[in-house]
Amino acid sequence: MIGTLSWRNLWRNRRRTFITVASILFAVVFANTMDALLVGINQQMTDSMVGIYSGHVQVQQADFWEDKSLHNTFVPDEKLTSYLDKMPEVKGYSTRLESVALASAENLTKGVLVVGIEPEKEKQITGLESKIQTGDYFHGNPGDAIIGKGLAEYLDIQPGDTLVMLGEGYHGASAAGKYHICGTIRMGSPDLDNNLVFLMLPEAQMFFAAYDRVTSMPVFLNENVSQKAVEAQLQPVLPEGFILQPWQKMMPMVTQSLGLVDAMRIIVLAMLYILISFGILGTIIMMTNERLRELKVLLAVGMQRWKMAVMILLESVLIAIIGAALGFAVSYPVVSYMNEHPITFRGRAAAGWESFGIDPVMPTVVDFGIFTTHSLVILLLSVLLSFYALNKIRHLQVVSAKR
Repeated sequence: MIGTLSWRNLWRNRRRTFITVASILFAVVFANTMDALLVGINQQMTDSMVGIYSGHVQVQQADFWEDKSLHNTFVPDEKLTSYLDKMPEVKGYSTRLESVALASAENLTKGVLVVGIEPEKEKQITGLESKIQTGDYFHGNPGDAIIGKGLAEYLDIQPGDTLVMLGEGYHGASAAGKYHICGTIRMGSPDLDNNLVFLMLPEAQMFFAAYDRVTSMPVFLNENVSQKAVEAQLQPVLPEGFILQPWQKMMPMVTQSLGLVDAMRIIVLAMLYILISFGILGTIIMMTNERLRELKVLLAVGMQRWKMAVMILLESVLIAIIGAALGFAVSYPVVSYMNEHPITFRGRAAAGWESFGIDPVMPTVVDFGIFTTHSLVILLLSVLLSFYALNKIRHLQVVSAKR
């Protein structure tokens, strides 16, 4: 009976009910959209920094990270590569040979990072071809090299020019080579753009006299895949003397930046919940004060306080459920639209984002976990704030109710 009475009370004053439901609905939509946007920024930063170069995890020789020497190279293990090919969680993997050399063009020289890559694999996994600024990507021509845009500007060279490199190869061998610049690339990170030289893997192995050897195997994961779970699967398959190096350790600055975004997300959501709570409380106060005369009459005619409290609580719960459900339903198309049509920066703002190696877009993440969490939290807040009305009922006086 109390449940039926609570439901009917909602529609005796439709305007009041609609106002309260609307406040909860917009609170849920705003919270879901903001959180989806902040999570999207976090994911965008991870993809831009990790997905284009380092990979989510790298297979390395145990001593390579501490001593990045060609003496700590290895020949890829067939058992490991076969296992990676069969893992559904793995988007792809590549093999690379990295070391340093001295690059020269005319009278200018600069220390560079030489990276031997598998062009076709990199094109499919990291989309490296899309980062080409001038010239062309690798087409299999011997002696081709792609250099960072900043390095090209420093050495004052362009596609079609020649780059000479000198260095130390495997086991102290002399490394020397002359390469044809086929293109320049912009990685987004100034450190890479100003120092990077890409060679095809066989060319790099020949340059450093490290035949069939590589320094790392970057592994790239599919979306929504647990990195720790993949590491646990790969650990038993690793040959002796090999380790898995997570990107969090290889790129500590990126890890700190993502931690800052997470902290900002918590602060923003906390402030948002406070604002939402005041908004909902305001509607509950309005609703309660409008019904004081009605509540006093019910008390005067003999309705027990606990039944009245249950009735008001049920009304608040029903309104909160309706508002949260509608907010959940409205959030999905809003967040989906922003995912398909992300906020895009242009001009100086875009240049600022790109200087940190991040694409100048702010997409949202369509995650039902986010929708569910905020809908439930705001539902709980609405119920807790309804105790204001219960407190009012507890302090109603029968004498004043009879006036």
